[in-house]
Amino acid sequence: MKLNLSDEPVTAELLTESLRRRGSAVIAVNGTSMHPTLQMGWRVFLEPVRAEDMRVGEIGVFRGERYLTIHRLVFRERDALGALTLVFRGDYNRVRERVDAAAVIARVVAVEVPGPKRGTGRIVEIAPDILARFYRLTHLAARIVRPIAPVLRPPDAAPGRIGRAARALFSFAERCLSFFLPERR
Repeated sequence: MKLNLSDEPVTAELLTESLRRRGSAVIAVNGTSMHPTLQMGWRVFLEPVRAEDMRVGEIGVFRGERYLTIHRLVFRERDALGALTLVFRGDYNRVRERVDAAAVIARVVAVEVPGPKRGTGRIVEIAPDILARFYRLTHLAARIVRPIAPVLRPPDAAPGRIGRAARALFSFAERCLSFFLPERR
């Protein structure tokens, strides 16, 4: 089934149904938040996935408030009750989105890169790139450090100077590594 991502809620339902029945779907990218990894008009090949099975660094499709979004999984966390929350971010976008596990629909497994002439595109499998490796490494480091790090502030308190500095360094590293993403696959 071929769908353009749109602001219509029925699009999410159609995509979910297609994935359930056929085990895959193809949709066109509509937006620039994942540039240069995914570009406007490119077609992406999806496979259904449970949120628990997504790895940090993979590109996933999830339901937003009114629309579908394709972004990269940058962090996984569990609350005190064990509920999974996924944090997604577009490669060209600084905003992180906290998503409930039930909102995840699919993962991107391949992309069709258009050729110079109509019908001459090639299909490229999505493999871990530099940003995926960075997020996996930082996620692993966070899982190791979190249990042994002292709790100086309540979880809902604003970060202190060290926390702000760490976030700024992390954000700087993300931006620098984004320059190494391939413009064309």
